[in-house]
Amino acid sequence: MSGGASSLDGKLLVAAIDFGTAYSGYAYSFRNDYKLDPLKITTNHWTGEGSQTMSPKAPSSVLLNPDKTFNSFGYRAEEEYSNLVENGQHKDWYFFKEIKMRLLYKEKISRTATIDDECGKPMLGLTVLSMIIRYLKKDLFEKLEQRGMALRDQDILWVLTVPAIWSDAAKQFTKEAAEEAGIKHADVLLVYEPEAAALYCRFQKMQNIFNAKDDSNLSEKRKMMVFDMGGGTTDISVIEIKSSEKDGKEEIHIVERACGGAFGGVFVNEKFIQWLNSIFGKETMKQFKIEHRSDYMSLIANFEEKKRLLDSKGDKPICVQIPQFLKSSAEKGWGCSLEESFAKLNISDVRVKKRGKLFLPSSFLLETCFLPIAKDVFDELQRILTKHGDIDCVVAVGGLAQSPAVVSEIRKYGKDIPVYVPFDSSLAVVSGAVLYGHDKNVIKARVCPYSYGIQSMRHFIEGKDDESKKVKQEGETWCKHTFRALYKAGDLVRLGEVRKYDFMESFTDGNRQGKRDKPILCIIFASRDREPRYVTDPGCHEHGTLSIDPPNTGFPDQYECTVGFEFAGTEIIARIYEENRIIKTVKLDFLN
Repeated sequence: MSGGASSLDGKLLVAAIDFGTAYSGYAYSFRNDYKLDPLKITTNHWTGEGSQTMSPKAPSSVLLNPDKTFNSFGYRAEEEYSNLVENGQHKDWYFFKEIKMRLLYKEKISRTATIDDECGKPMLGLTVLSMIIRYLKKDLFEKLEQRGMALRDQDILWVLTVPAIWSDAAKQFTKEAAEEAGIKHADVLLVYEPEAAALYCRFQKMQNIFNAKDDSNLSEKRKMMVFDMGGGTTDISVIEIKSSEKDGKEEIHIVERACGGAFGGVFVNEKFIQWLNSIFGKETMKQFKIEHRSDYMSLIANFEEKKRLLDSKGDKPICVQIPQFLKSSAEKGWGCSLEESFAKLNISDVRVKKRGKLFLPSSFLLETCFLPIAKDVFDELQRILTKHGDIDCVVAVGGLAQSPAVVSEIRKYGKDIPVYVPFDSSLAVVSGAVLYGHDKNVIKARVCPYSYGIQSMRHFIEGKDDESKKVKQEGETWCKHTFRALYKAGDLVRLGEVRKYDFMESFTDGNRQGKRDKPILCIIFASRDREPRYVTDPGCHEHGTLSIDPPNTGFPDQYECTVGFEFAGTEIIARIYEENRIIKTVKLDFLN
């Protein structure tokens, strides 16, 4: 792939924010640099006051002052909050973590949805998310100024990464948070995380891939599965390279509905904490977390780092240091040493050595922390590999992709299909998001995740339609609540393709005449089924609302128009047409 056509429209720089459940970061590249070398991407690096290690991502944690104003983000937020907790001064402050998972993976999402901080105090979720985006934006401008590059808001196109399994409501929520953070709607693109990773990986040479056994480039693969293992979820996508029917140029098609599940680093950590609770006791762990929060956070960070070293070959153990307070408290309660207690428990070859060093075999951690939560995701993996027998390779990205043991599990399902892991797998998404910003038209088609439609009336079909749907009007028999499909789940829809339907509304009735100056609201329904018959079918739900504003003089007695829907990037756009001319864009609202 080459630089290709730009989608920057006069912008000088593309900046991408990868806001994750556990970790977040941003990267950017200039338009001129992209034309010369698409992979000339700058990634920000973070560090905490107590850490000597620089990381391309920071914890997705935010600390607010008692007056609900922004205080700090990332490592600094965690360190400052730990100090507040240990000194008993934290109760009036607001500390949030794992915001993405707790706020945006819900079935129904509202602008007024709140999220509780660590002490249970609620805050408006939209406000918290916008504070994080505003901070990352501010940090980028400061970094650019340090390099002598004073850019303006209008010089930058922003790309925000979102999971492919997210709802339209979650995507709209993210864009509105960006607007509240001071980024104009027109200056924001969304990109699906596994698709961004695929764009990045297609540039990779095999010398940048773990255990690659051939000398080809990933760009030569025609069909790949991307297995994106993040902090909160694993997203699975299938990318196919096809030749355009018009000019023979390469096109990227997303040929499988986005799928995945709750298999990510956060849940692995939770399983590890549950195991610690079973060993040391919940009350001891609770006391440890409150009174020695810095040590508690260090313990989790230590496990976070070490779990990526899991290797089932030879069952190599990893070492986790048990902090002194936890060790002493447990020994006092047991009446024996840590070593003696673990010897009595005899847990799958888990060994303890002097000074509280705990050695955990890879097989034990896989069985305890990984596999119990990975089953659904690996079932999806197997289903897709069975359905798409022509997949050339699997590309694993994200934090968990750095674990040889997890990759080995993927290989069990893939059998003869090669599994590739880029060396910088944790940065594949944010780097790919930058590439997408430079050329958003690189993805040409995507499989529709839902059947989208509207409620309509049609003639009743005796013997086929539900009798409860039968109504009679003006001497004819009609079927109510029917699902009129605009898009069908599983259809490959070319981006930019428009689906239209004719709309009519009457205001002659006495009850309607007073509503001529009010917006017309039309409910959009969605279903995972390919052929829903009625909007009342199980699994069919109200997905969003189309709002048509009245003209200045109000709607006429009989209002007619043509409504067109278009998949543009990751979002749906609705417009009013007259004689195939776009008259105006109308609002689609997916938030409650």
